[in-house]
Amino acid sequence: MSHNPQLLDATVALRLERIAAPDRNWRKPMIRAALGLANPEVLRELEVIQSVERSAAKLQGVHETRLERLLHHAWSQTDYYREILEACGAVRSGQVNLDRFEDIPFLTKDIIRSQGERLVARSLPAGRKAYKNQSGGSTGQPVRFWQDNVYWGTTIATRTYHFSTVGKEMGQREMKIWGSEVDLLKGSIGWKAKLENFFYNRKFEQCWHLPEERILAIIRHINEWQPQMLWCYRDGIDAVARYINEHGIPVHSPASIVLGGATVYPFMAQAIERAFKSPAISAYGSREVGAVACQCLHRGGLHIATQAHRVETIGPDGRPLMEADAELAITPLMNYAMPFIRYRIGDRGRMSRKDCACGRAFPTLDALTGRLVEVLHNSKGEQIDPLFFMWIMDEMLNDPIVKKGQFVQEEDGAITLNLVLEPGASMLQAQPHMDKVRQALMLVMGPEGPVRFAFLEDIPLSASGKFPYIVRRQSLDATGDIIQRN
Repeated sequence: MSHNPQLLDATVALRLERIAAPDRNWRKPMIRAALGLANPEVLRELEVIQSVERSAAKLQGVHETRLERLLHHAWSQTDYYREILEACGAVRSGQVNLDRFEDIPFLTKDIIRSQGERLVARSLPAGRKAYKNQSGGSTGQPVRFWQDNVYWGTTIATRTYHFSTVGKEMGQREMKIWGSEVDLLKGSIGWKAKLENFFYNRKFEQCWHLPEERILAIIRHINEWQPQMLWCYRDGIDAVARYINEHGIPVHSPASIVLGGATVYPFMAQAIERAFKSPAISAYGSREVGAVACQCLHRGGLHIATQAHRVETIGPDGRPLMEADAELAITPLMNYAMPFIRYRIGDRGRMSRKDCACGRAFPTLDALTGRLVEVLHNSKGEQIDPLFFMWIMDEMLNDPIVKKGQFVQEEDGAITLNLVLEPGASMLQAQPHMDKVRQALMLVMGPEGPVRFAFLEDIPLSASGKFPYIVRRQSLDATGDIIQRN
């Protein structure tokens, strides 16, 4: 991800100085005391993270111990993994062999749906309690699963630690600007959510629906509250930032702006940094696997929380691949209620061998490169990186006549570009865009691939609250090949 170098130079030193400053945050010890009584897993996990953050050897030891325990638990307590782990040799007669981990078949959403209760643990270790959850359904049909309280405590601790690396300590003011319908209805309203927000010194703003008055209200509340950190849904804060930039509105500059919910493309980060004069931080996670990775202020990659996760980038042959765009497979190490082992989550990323300048021992994802459903194919069946289409989108959105855009690959392979124009703009004014886009698409999609344009009044959000910049209606088989339709 590229950033404004001058902005980076001007802000990182200030943010690091704030982190190193004496702690005058009276709320922090109160939160720690309350967590010690109500959710001690969070404090225990924070101690684990802090003990391994500067030692690769300690981190690897914790990782392997937890992975071994998870595999043994899955083998002993679930019908599905009893068969799978025995068959591949990862566990035999109760003995775990981590050398065979990469031989364990991948877990997919279809397997979760078909195997159901066979994936759920018959019993849990003492002190663990299970609860139901479900994915946001960004790929269509949500996946339902079970998690436990220790897993959730680990997730809170990991997120708290990640926030501390970008300038926001426990108890300091934060503002959550979120737009997922599920999170909005279940996690951000009602007395329980209000109590939690008060407890963590957090204010909540919804960005599910963003008419002009809602954007102005968010800007006003940021300036009034002056949070240390913004924790934001990508699409919501992108829209707010673009409005700020367009109208030149002064706005409070927090220590950092942590972005989640979807892939953060470079042009989005640049617009957000220009608006707030603060570093845009990419964080990665999901409801299925929790808080997986996050950039620090140095932004040398996303630090993977390997004390709680095993993250693999999988090549076309199904084997781990380094320093190349590949599919992610994730194993949360702390969810015993329904173990997810080598879960193909549907995202793409690039694992790095480089160390971040911050000196932390966590391995890094050099980049998150999008969802698998955003990978389109040309007439030869070759994959086209989503960044190509987002580059075109960036060019269009920088023009004052285009308000929204969306690429759709139809079942016949044709590309439709849906466009929403700014009020008063005409299709005639958009014609130069259409000509340039057609030429660019023909270079990668092939001259025989039709390119169509549709002018719409609006483009709705997906069911999970994300703006779908790229949509693939073309069907693929299990190997990723295009299913030919007669």
